[in-house]
Amino acid sequence: MDYEIENLKPLNIEQDNLILDNWSKYILSRRQAYFEERAMIIGPEYNMNKKSWDIIIEREWGVMEERLRGGIGVEQEVMEEFGVEFFNAREELIAEIIEMTSHLPTTILEGEERKELKIYTFEDFLMLSNQGIFRENTFLLDPQSKWKRKVATTLMDYGYQPRETIIIEGVRHYVIGRTE
Repeated sequence: MDYEIENLKPLNIEQDNLILDNWSKYILSRRQAYFEERAMIIGPEYNMNKKSWDIIIEREWGVMEERLRGGIGVEQEVMEEFGVEFFNAREELIAEIIEMTSHLPTTILEGEERKELKIYTFEDFLMLSNQGIFRENTFLLDPQSKWKRKVATTLMDYGYQPRETIIIEGVRHYVIGRTE
């Protein structure tokens, strides 16, 4: 019988293999859905330069998968199926995400209310939203890509809508807010 050295409790290798197999299936399913969603959002430009886009999407997926292993963005039913102890370093990952987003560029919007808004790329918005950790009510979207037409539709799918357009250093940005 095999033992876990730290706790000296017997390991159930058959059960552990089943859990890991189920987790692999879950991860593969999420990966496929993520790739399909990204290709759909990118649209025809994806097919024109599939290899380059796949590299970018694979890099994004690597971050997503790491966060999923920490239980971030995992559906509650899945968390219950695997048990909280299955997921490691959740608090550390959340702290890392908060730290990462705290360094995003911001700008001050003058008007009725003076607001400091973070500037997100569409890719960052999607990645954080897919992980269930995007918390902004209002933010700026940097439309650095050429495939903008599907961005508005995707934002609406996530419960957001464009509010206004502003120019920052000669570049158009969109103020995005939660749908009311």
